[in-house]
Amino acid sequence: MKHAGVLALALVVFALAGCKDKNADGGGGSASGTGTATGSGAGTAAPPPFAGKLTVDRVMGARELVKPFDPWDQGFALLQAQVGPPTKLEGARHTWAVVEGDACAHFYVTRDNGADYKMDGIIVGTVQAPQQSSKSGPPGAYAECLKAAGVVLGPPEDPAAPGPPADGSAVPIADLRAAVIPGRSKWKDQKVKVAAALGGVSTTSQGTDTFVTVNLTAGADDKGEPLPCAFEKNAKAPDLAPGAAVIASGTIMIQEWTSMGTGGKTLKASLTGCTIAANK
Repeated sequence: MKHAGVLALALVVFALAGCKDKNADGGGGSASGTGTATGSGAGTAAPPPFAGKLTVDRVMGARELVKPFDPWDQGFALLQAQVGPPTKLEGARHTWAVVEGDACAHFYVTRDNGADYKMDGIIVGTVQAPQQSSKSGPPGAYAECLKAAGVVLGPPEDPAAPGPPADGSAVPIADLRAAVIPGRSKWKDQKVKVAAALGGVSTTSQGTDTFVTVNLTAGADDKGEPLPCAFEKNAKAPDLAPGAAVIASGTIMIQEWTSMGTGGKTLKASLTGCTIAANK
């Protein structure tokens, strides 16, 4: 009987110790069902951020360093130890991107509020795994990576490039072509008038709506790229003969175009909200 009592007491002590250890490890969770962001790095010093030159290999080496719902401070410290500070910050999105020759690599993570997921603290939200692309790969992926890396498309802006005429007069299409991309920050989203010749006219339909786009040229012998001029929805096509001298009024748009052959991107101008009148 004496031995049985000692054995029972030992089992009780062991059970209590086990409960204490489980609670200390945080394995029990709260009564409300709210979780807490935890990680293996808790209580350890954060590694110093990488301060060297960022490379494609380093970016690709960040794969699986963090996952959704990891504590933000710990996950962000691990990422910075591998790839340094983000190369681009857009709200909650933290992006790392680098270009080496024809190769480009990038990834991003978001910094989210754990309360949105019934968790405590700030957490890692979306994790886009590192991706590598090149000019010979899918154009969309390469273009996205270049944009993430902050690559400026088109030629450098020329501070001396003229902007739209200050008096609102019509600018010849040849002059617009020469200035609009080099001086794009002066032209973008500006309402202008363009003196040109009427080129091709196309009309497309979507349900009961129609959309008209005309091409503006410098004349029949023009070898340059036409300037697209998109009318408002359901506007009528101009009742003018091809080649007629016109004044087009609209808003300048600067758009990115991707080459399906090389994956390279270029900038092109167009007009939106167009109206056309004969240039008398």
